[in-house]
Amino acid sequence: MTLEGIILGLVALAVGAAFTFWGLRFFLLLLPVWGFIFGFILGADAVTYLFGDGFLSTTTSWVVGFVVALLFAALSYLYYWFAVVWIGATAGYALGTGVMAWLAPNAGLLAFVVGLALAAAFAVIFIALRLPKFLAIAFTAFGGAFAAMAGIALLLGRVPKTEIHAGTVGMYVKDDLSWVWVAAAVLLGIAGFFYQWMASSTVAFASYSDYRNPGMPAESYAADERGTRDRPM
Repeated sequence: MTLEGIILGLVALAVGAAFTFWGLRFFLLLLPVWGFIFGFILGADAVTYLFGDGFLSTTTSWVVGFVVALLFAALSYLYYWFAVVWIGATAGYALGTGVMAWLAPNAGLLAFVVGLALAAAFAVIFIALRLPKFLAIAFTAFGGAFAAMAGIALLLGRVPKTEIHAGTVGMYVKDDLSWVWVAAAVLLGIAGFFYQWMASSTVAFASYSDYRNPGMPAESYAADERGTRDRPM
């Protein structure tokens, strides 16, 4: 265990738990946080695969990770639809890199490319479906669950921080209890999904195509809500 691993583990656990159980209710507030975390992973990943350095083993990877993280956090805060598409893209990227970590642990750059390809595919799906309520709950619940379990695995020292590059889905592969971690994440995701679904029965959720930030005027927010209230969830 390292200080970096403990910090990353605590952040992943806290943000993952928030998304798992309150992803829909606090959706707009959590978007920039999600953008920061996965922007950091993507930036550090890019340095790792392009220059062959170990994940987060150099100052460059940390600096690039933070710069990309701040960029994606800002974009997620300023533009609602960018954040929505980014959630889909991160889900695809985590799934792609996770599957590659399982099938071909030494794939290297190929794993990065597969992750990017699935990220693009999931982003297109999110754009096409316009993020209905069911999809928002499912992706926040399960995405948060895998992130939370990744945080616990880091805190317990079951996996080193360098395995984060395999994504929250694939970082357990090298652990002897890999299937236990995956099963626990799936069960947590199911619990989070049903909790959010029951809690959201009295909460309206709409897609605001011209959303800018949480401080938008109440009049604009109300107008958008009236215009989207009857859309299918």
